Amino acid sequence: MIRIALLCCSILYCSYFFGQENTEIIIKKTNSKIILDGYVNDEEWKGNHTFLFHEFRPNWNQGDSLTTVQLTFDDSFIYLGIHAKEPEPDKIISRNLLRDGWYGDDFIAFGIDPNRTKKNALVFSIYPSGSRYDMAISNDGIPLGDSTFNPSYDMIWEGKTQITEEGWSAEYRIPISNLRFIRKENQIKAGISVVRTQNHHNRKVRTLPLPPQNIPNATETPSLYQPIVFDSLHPRKQLQITPYALGSVGSSYHFDGNEYQKQNDNSIEAGVDVRYGITPKLTLDVSINTDFAQVEIDDQIVNINNRVNIFLPEKRRFFQEQAGLFDFNAGVLSQLFYSRTIGINKGRLTPIIGGVRLTGQVRNADVGLLSLQTEGVNLGADGSISSENFSVLRFRNKVFNDKSFVGFMATNRWRKDYFNTAIGFDGVFSLPKSLYFIPSVSTTIEKNANKYDLAENTRVSLVLDKRKQDGLFYRAAYEFSGKQYNPGMGFLLREKHHNFYGSLNYGNYNSDKNEALFQYTRWTLMNSDLYYTTDFSRIITWYNRSFWTGRLFNGDSFTVFGQLQYEDLEQPIRFTNTLEAAIGDYMFYYFGASYSPGNRRNIQFPVAIEYGTFYEGTNLKLEIKPTLNFGKHFNIESSWKANHIVFDKQNTEEWIHVIQTKLNWAYNLHLSGSIIGQYNSVSDQFLTSARLRYNVKDGHDIYLVYNQDYNIDRQLATPNLPEYNNQIFTIKYLYTFFK
Repeated sequence: MIRIALLCCSILYCSYFFGQENTEIIIKKTNSKIILDGYVNDEEWKGNHTFLFHEFRPNWNQGDSLTTVQLTFDDSFIYLGIHAKEPEPDKIISRNLLRDGWYGDDFIAFGIDPNRTKKNALVFSIYPSGSRYDMAISNDGIPLGDSTFNPSYDMIWEGKTQITEEGWSAEYRIPISNLRFIRKENQIKAGISVVRTQNHHNRKVRTLPLPPQNIPNATETPSLYQPIVFDSLHPRKQLQITPYALGSVGSSYHFDGNEYQKQNDNSIEAGVDVRYGITPKLTLDVSINTDFAQVEIDDQIVNINNRVNIFLPEKRRFFQEQAGLFDFNAGVLSQLFYSRTIGINKGRLTPIIGGVRLTGQVRNADVGLLSLQTEGVNLGADGSISSENFSVLRFRNKVFNDKSFVGFMATNRWRKDYFNTAIGFDGVFSLPKSLYFIPSVSTTIEKNANKYDLAENTRVSLVLDKRKQDGLFYRAAYEFSGKQYNPGMGFLLREKHHNFYGSLNYGNYNSDKNEALFQYTRWTLMNSDLYYTTDFSRIITWYNRSFWTGRLFNGDSFTVFGQLQYEDLEQPIRFTNTLEAAIGDYMFYYFGASYSPGNRRNIQFPVAIEYGTFYEGTNLKLEIKPTLNFGKHFNIESSWKANHIVFDKQNTEEWIHVIQTKLNWAYNLHLSGSIIGQYNSVSDQFLTSARLRYNVKDGHDIYLVYNQDYNIDRQLATPNLPEYNNQIFTIKYLYTFFK
């Protein structure tokens, strides 16, 4: 009887609790002048709504009296004040002064869905040191592409912190014009989330509404945000004008058919980016002489499995705005639109003359239009390419519920005597019990290609995904890619196939470390891919990987796995100058283990190892990624990826290495930089990059950048390679005017 009474009380409590979570909270305008200094002064913040926290991990739904948040606004800014009490202040992790860096520090993250779309949000994070990090979330956290969680997105905002005897506190000031509020029913309806971490004991807490623990990325899911109403807030039009000036000195070598000729590349340039809110629902971006000189170089990658293409993330600023809107899932790690096809040809930068982007809403439909023009360039031994236009049109509209949509995309790549056009339809359909159906179909038309055939020029992707992390969950997918399907502005992991995929998993959470060793465990019983030719005449690839992973209460995690794989090669695969897998079919197996430390440590040493048969022999794969934090001013990130391939029948073996070391430094919150060195044993090249940034404030920066590559073995080719291929030193100044 007592158990029944307790159960009834629990049900009533939960009903009340979650009912309160879904109630709109009214945010009032402040009558005080809030001084941004990091101290959440009682007088300044008096009368503002105070949000209380509940623990998210490890003790889900336990009340938290250590953290409180207040939110208000005036005519120009949104203000956030946070008290983050810490019973052991000396254990606050504060070792990062870098803008947009994160090395395991404690942090507070404020997420806002300005118009309660329940799919898009902006996240503003701050560390005890006062350093900041921002991110854009799209598609309600459902991974439709690389932009679902976009850490390369930068906003103009301010934040200050103070570390006190009670813990630490923070204040935010975010321009209203940057948030694109839209009045509906004479109100501003939004959603918010605040997350605080205490990393010294792996604790994460979040404001109401407390999300379920078993949803992937639950604290970054806009549909779970707390509904609020800003009372008497008036939207402001966004206007940002960012001119830049750039000077560079450099040189490069080009092969003219007989020898390498040195060419000096010195230039002085200027350009401008403009962002203007045409209406509360539509924003126009215009860029003239678009430049990305301050972007860090890409990580070096050796493609051991060169049956798949390598995807590299987009870091260039112009492509970050509303990037998630342009995600179109065309299959496994494949996109109908991939922005790195613009301004990059055969690994070399192509100057962008300029471009425009229009994003926003028209009659409740999400709309995106993007068009850029590149210069014609001489690619040396790779020939030349004329000026090109790249254009994208995107529509998406909600159907059935807040988490479902249908969409359309068209891309067109055009230059003299050539065009490539792609059109596609996609959708996300939220079904009961955390089930999602994600279909897409697209087709391409290309000049100078074979005659158009609907089947041969089409790609279809169907995904059924049980999005949870505990109990039994699964994912199933089918994919078809025709022989002539070729999106000129897209990215395809693999081409010309039928693909069947399935995974079956079981997860379990524990909240009491006295009763269990692991806070979370997951068994993946099946994770299988099967690739057929387009006519089903033979199997191209099949594999199944089963693994177990466990995360301790201190954040350390361990994984062990075993994999069986089949490959049928119609063409040889060359890994290096001496290693090649011959035509034929192969069955191989391998197993491995990995360890990833919790990010609270000053010294972190993740390691992964795999070993097994590999085509005609064996492969030992090692990956070590140590990170050393030397207080607030220095840290070193390194990685060593190695493959030891042995082909006994050919009596050959070789080590393949990719080594990278990155030194990050920061004198204070304004002056910082990095030095990067990378070595790739396949190309036998060493790449260096040094970058200094003086950030006066958001939108006002000076960059000094130096990039150079070195050919270690100049006798790899005839005639001998030059000492280096490209060398450039750049200084760039930019300033943003905004209202």
